[in-house]
Amino acid sequence: MKMKKAMYKQPLNPHLMDDLLIDCQSCSGICCAALYFSKIDGFPQDKKAGVPCLHLCQDGLCAIHSELTKRRLTGCIQYDCLGAGQIVTQSLYPKIMWQDHPEQKEQLFSDFVKVFQLQQMRWYLLQCTCLNGTEDLLSDLTQLLTKIESAFINQECLENCSLSNLHQRTNIILKEVSRRFSHQWSERPKKPMFSKKLDHQQFIETDFSMSLLIGSDFKKSQLTRVNFLGADLRQVDFSGADLYECLFLTQGQINAAIGDQKTKLPPYLKRPDSWK
Repeated sequence: MKMKKAMYKQPLNPHLMDDLLIDCQSCSGICCAALYFSKIDGFPQDKKAGVPCLHLCQDGLCAIHSELTKRRLTGCIQYDCLGAGQIVTQSLYPKIMWQDHPEQKEQLFSDFVKVFQLQQMRWYLLQCTCLNGTEDLLSDLTQLLTKIESAFINQECLENCSLSNLHQRTNIILKEVSRRFSHQWSERPKKPMFSKKLDHQQFIETDFSMSLLIGSDFKKSQLTRVNFLGADLRQVDFSGADLYECLFLTQGQINAAIGDQKTKLPPYLKRPDSWK
C-alpha cells in the first residue's frame, strides 16, 4: 500500500501567519464600534453597526477585557479580525483615530470590513501554500496573494481592488484543494448536526465544510485531512481530539470550540487560554 505524503511541507515557516494574528494594542477598537453586536451571541449589549460598545475606552482598548471569561462574553472571546484592525489603523489610516475624526469614521469602518474579507482569503490561501500536493498551484497562489496584499498599501489601492474578482479566484483554488484532500467533497452533511455524538471515532478526508456542527462531541477523535472550511464550530468539544491535519480551520473557529491541553492543533493555530 502506497503511503501518503505528510500533509505539511517541511520545514514549516513558524511566522507564516504572523500578520494575520490579532493585535488589539496596535488597533483603535474598530471591531468594537464598526460591527453589529447581539447580546444573545455573547456580546455585552445589542448594538447597531457604527455605534461604539459601551465598554470601549477612548484609547481604543476594552475596559473589561480581563473580565470577559468571568462575564461569559463568548462573542468577544471568540471574535478574531485576522489582523484587519491593525492594518486599517497602522497602514491605511496612520495616526488617525476614528474617535477624533468623525468625518472619516464611516469610510474607515467600511474599509475595515473589506480588509477583514481580504484577510480571510489570505488565511486560507497561505494555508494552501504549506500543503504537500499543491506545488502546481503555487504560481497562482503567489500571484493571488500578491494581489490581495497590494490592496493594503494605501486607501486608493484598497478602493481599486475588486473583492468579487478576488473571491471568485480564491474560491476556485479552495475548491480544487478541497477536492484533492477531501474525497467526500460531494457528500458533506446536508443537514445541521447539532449536538451530534461523534466522539472516539476516526474521520479521514471527511468534508464538514459549511456544516452546522454546534455543540457536537468530537472528544478523543482522530480527524485526518478533514475539511472545516466555513463550518460552525461553536461549543464543539474537541477535548483530546487530533486536529493537526485538518484543513481550513481558523483561529476564530477554534476560539468558539471547546478543547483541552491534549487537543492537537494545526501548527498555525494558538491554543485558547480557556482550554484547560
